[in-house]
Amino acid sequence: MSTAAAFVDATNSRYGLSTKNLLLLGGSEVARLQDMIATDHEWKPKNDEVGGIEPRPPVSGQRIVVKLDWKNAPLACENFATLCSNGSDKKSKVPVGDCGKPLTFRGSNIHRVIPGFVVQGGDFVKGNGSGGESIFGKKFKDERAGLAVNLDRRGLLAMGNSGKNSVSLCCKRSHELTCTVLIKDAAMRWQTWCVRNCIFSARRLGGVLTFWEVVFGELISGMEVLDEIEKHGSISGTPKVPIVISDCGVYQPFSTAGAGYWYDQPDCGTYSGFSPSFIVRPRVAVIAPSKDALERFRIALGNFCQIASELEEDELQRTEQVATVSKLLANFCVDVVLVAPACKDIKTSILLPVAWSRKEEIADEVVIVAKPIDALTSVHSSSWMSRQTTWKFDGNL
Repeated sequence: MSTAAAFVDATNSRYGLSTKNLLLLGGSEVARLQDMIATDHEWKPKNDEVGGIEPRPPVSGQRIVVKLDWKNAPLACENFATLCSNGSDKKSKVPVGDCGKPLTFRGSNIHRVIPGFVVQGGDFVKGNGSGGESIFGKKFKDERAGLAVNLDRRGLLAMGNSGKNSVSLCCKRSHELTCTVLIKDAAMRWQTWCVRNCIFSARRLGGVLTFWEVVFGELISGMEVLDEIEKHGSISGTPKVPIVISDCGVYQPFSTAGAGYWYDQPDCGTYSGFSPSFIVRPRVAVIAPSKDALERFRIALGNFCQIASELEEDELQRTEQVATVSKLLANFCVDVVLVAPACKDIKTSILLPVAWSRKEEIADEVVIVAKPIDALTSVHSSSWMSRQTTWKFDGNL
């Protein structure tokens, strides 16, 4: 996508494009970009692999948010959170470990991806899973409560080890963390965390992992990103393309976007030639009276929002549905709840969790009643997210 953005910025006049900004081009213009690049003597790739140039934003988005289990595995959480937050403040110097490398996941790679089983990465020492260092030294002791948690569902985060009390690598006190993973050959950038032997477990897990890994967190947002990463895995575990953690940090509710993708805006005034900006995709839960209504919401929101949950209203299950929405909000899995007009009565039943209700200025802007046709506009203009003046929203640039 970066190549396509640079091409549009440099040649828009030559090809009669409507704007220099790739994200603002019309659909027919975007559809012609690959052919334009393929026939342009200056921009045509030397290896003729024009198909690898993606002019459209990634459907899956590029950010994952994980909630840490400080109660059962405080050491693993402290280690993981610190290695994620180190370097997020550009003014602070990243500490260097005994290995001679900066103690941060930023810039390390994902070295193992086995579809349906495991994703491992974050070895910032050797890059292959045999190295690594924690903030406590080379290794630290196992945490029994974390070992007791079964790897029985997809999206769990765990520390691997090489024997008793040999846990190595993983993050201060914050519940959610994010980092960026860049798949170079695919010209895509992903938001996810991964450390040496940090595991995203899938359903088809056997006992091999269950009794050896300290589970210390769970993915709460961005499962579709994990799905996309899996597509680049192999039976041997070697990723088909290089996958690198290019950024990471601590998720701050109401100030950190939970989903979206990176866009490299061409900028001749910078050393790199571009200025990266994060394009936000609001995470939405939808409550509608029927499957057809849910489908209309899905079409209206398109890829401009990440639909985290879809609930078909059922009077007999209203209590459970309200509890589901409240849990999603409490864990910061969603940003906005959209309610179809036919289900507007349920809005009064949804009580905002304490963390949300304390924000009095946004209390009435979290659960919104809207028709499918007005869904995207409501999220961008009527929700609390419209107060984030520095955020750039996908579909509302």
